[in-house]
Amino acid sequence: MHTIDNLKASLDKIATELTATPPKEVAEGVYLLDIPFILKDGSKRYQYVYVRIVPQRYKGKDCILVNSRCGMYNPGINTYQLLKENSFGVYTTITIYQDKTSDDKDCETVVVQASPVAEATSIELLKLIIWEVAEAADIIEEKFFGGDKN
Repeated sequence: MHTIDNLKASLDKIATELTATPPKEVAEGVYLLDIPFILKDGSKRYQYVYVRIVPQRYKGKDCILVNSRCGMYNPGINTYQLLKENSFGVYTTITIYQDKTSDDKDCETVVVQASPVAEATSIELLKLIIWEVAEAADIIEEKFFGGDKN
């Protein structure tokens, strides 16, 4: 197993293997990948996935936080169904983040995330996790928010 020594280099390799756009550093140490899904008609749909190292997130160990926004939380969301949807994740979980709208107003956002311990994560595992985060977020967007609006 080859663990993650250099996040950017690992993300470059993963992006190539997933035919995603090269990772873009959108804030210090925060990388954005645009993961493509090939649809039945041959066209593509994309899902943004953010990846960063969070120092000492789990019992003093660094974690790789991988997440993707699904939509803005609102009281009309069927949280029972959302919780049931969470059961399909192997590496992922669904949560709500404090966030900002595009016009800088406070909001809460439904997010799919995973945060494996960095020292125990191989490039192969990180690729699976990134794919699952993207796929789960895409499904949640469609089922609960009417499609890609983020």
